[in-house]
Order: sequence, then structure tokens, then C-alpha cells
Amino acid sequence: MDPLPLLAAFRSVLYYGAVYGIVLAVAVWIYRDAKARGSDRALAWFVATLVFTILPVLAYMYIHRDAGPAAPK
Repeated sequence: MDPLPLLAAFRSVLYYGAVYGIVLAVAVWIYRDAKARGSDRALAWFVATLVFTILPVLAYMYIHRDAGPAAPK
């Protein structure tokens, strides 16, 4: 049995796992930041980030560009 296809599959799983892990981390960050700002649409931001990835992140950062960081609770 040739181990090369197995190695390529493992490498793909690691790569896509890392990409989706980063997307999930950013979605959680946006959710927590929106909740800290008192947004009633925090869950919508979270789901939109998971589904559409970069567009909601850019929109969220644009909308809150002048507000600065949210105050921790």
C-alpha cells in the first residue's frame, strides 16, 4: 500500500481543520464583542461569520471602527 495518498489526505485534514478553527475563533470573538456592546444581534453576527466567513468580519469591523474596544464585563 502506498502511504502517499494517506499522507496527502492527512495534510488536507490538518489544513482545513486549521482554517475552520480560525473561522470559528473569529466568529466566537465577534459574538463575544457584540454581546459586550449590548447588541441583540450577536447570534446573527456569529452565524453570518460562520456561513459567509470574511464579509461579516469586514462589515463588523467597519461598523465599529470608531467605537474602540468593548469594555470587559
